[in-house]
Amino acid sequence: MATQVRRLVVQLGDPHRSRRDHASEQLEALGVDVLPLLETPLAVARGEAAWRLQTLRSRLAERAVAEAIEPTRVVAASLGMTLPEAFEAVFISHGGRLPVDEAAAAGAVVGAPTPASKTSTYWEEVGRLLVAGDCQIEETEASPGGVRIRSRLAGEPAALATAAGPLRVELVRAVAVPPEQPRAVRMTLRVLWEPRMRPIMLQLPMASLIAEGEAGEVIPPRQRAAVVEASPRGDAGAVTISVLLAAPTPALETIASLRGTFAVWVPAGDGELRLPLREQLPEAPQQQVGDALVRLESSSLSGKALTVRARADYPASEALASHRTWITGRELACWLDRQLLTPLSDRVVRRDERGLSREAVFALPEGIDPTAVDGQVRWRLPLAIREFPVDFRLQGIPLPYSSDAKNDDSR
Repeated sequence: MATQVRRLVVQLGDPHRSRRDHASEQLEALGVDVLPLLETPLAVARGEAAWRLQTLRSRLAERAVAEAIEPTRVVAASLGMTLPEAFEAVFISHGGRLPVDEAAAAGAVVGAPTPASKTSTYWEEVGRLLVAGDCQIEETEASPGGVRIRSRLAGEPAALATAAGPLRVELVRAVAVPPEQPRAVRMTLRVLWEPRMRPIMLQLPMASLIAEGEAGEVIPPRQRAAVVEASPRGDAGAVTISVLLAAPTPALETIASLRGTFAVWVPAGDGELRLPLREQLPEAPQQQVGDALVRLESSSLSGKALTVRARADYPASEALASHRTWITGRELACWLDRQLLTPLSDRVVRRDERGLSREAVFALPEGIDPTAVDGQVRWRLPLAIREFPVDFRLQGIPLPYSSDAKNDDSR
C-alpha cells in the first residue's frame, strides 16, 4: 500500500485536474488504513496538494467516527428460518456476534418480517428474534463480552426493552424503596451495545430523564447526582445504571413511559502512530493521525535498557478526564533495526482531560547500538474519541417489576 500511496500523492500535484481528482478519489477509497501514510507527505506538501491531503485526512477521520457510532442496518431473517439460522444470518451481515445458548429455542421458526423491518437496525432485528424464540439476553461471566442469548425460563417475564440506535436499553428492575413507606422508585437499566462497538463511557443526565404516569402526570427524578455515569470494563458488552424517581402519590400500578438521552463516548477506529527513534533529530518527533497527536517526549539509555516516554493528545474530553483507565492498556512498542524489543515495564506517568503520557523500558539485545541504527516507537491508538447522544423510551412499566421474578424477593 505504501508504494501506491506515494504514487497517488505525487499525482495530487499533476497539472491536469482530472488526474488530481482521480488521485484524491483513489486515496479516499483506500480507507482509514491510509491515514498514517499521509503524515510524511502532509509535512512537506504545498498549495493544492496540501489542501487535498488535509481534506482527505479530515474525511477519513470522520468516516471512522461515523462507522463507530451509526447503528448498523441488517437484512431481516427470512420466513421459515430456525432461530439459530436467523441469528447467524444477522451476525454474519453485522460482523459481530452474541453467544447463543445451544438450547435456545432450537425448534423455533421465524415469521416473515414486516415491510418496514426488512432492513432493520441490529438491535431491532435481534429484538424481533428474541420475541420469536421466547429468549432473553443475560449477563454471564462464562461468555465473551459477558452476555449471552438463552431461552426464557418458566415464570420469567418477557424483557422490557427498546432498540435505541446502536444501543439496546432494558429494564432490569423497578421497585419502591423502602417497601414499607415508599419515598422513591429505584429503576435499574441495562444498556447493551452492538458487538462491533467499544464505548468507553456512558452518562445519563437527570435533566433528560422524563417519567410519566398513565394520566400524563410527571414523575420527577429523586437523584442527588445531576448525572449518572457508567464505564464498561474490559470487553464487557453491557453496563447497568440505577436511577431514583419520586414515589408517585397516589401510588401507581404502571409507569406509562420512561425516556431520556444517554451521552456515549466511543473511540473511532484504531491507527498505529510511528515516531522515529534516532540521535540528532532537529526537534522532538511527532505524528498526527485523525484527532490523535503523538510526540516523543524523551528517550535515554541506561546500561542494557532503553527508556522511552511518549505523549498522546486529543481534543479535551470528559472521557479522558474521567478516572477510568480505558486507554491505559494501550502499551508502547519499540523496534530497532527491524527487531521488536522486549518490554521490561510500561506505565502511565501522567494523564489529564486531553490525553496521557506513558513511559516504557525495553531490554536492548546483545550487539545492537541504538545510536547507530534506525528505530521506531509505535503506539496503537483510537483515531478519534467522540461523544454522541442516544435517545431511548421504555413504555408500560409495571410496578413493581423484575426481569427475574423467580428469584427476586422484592416482587
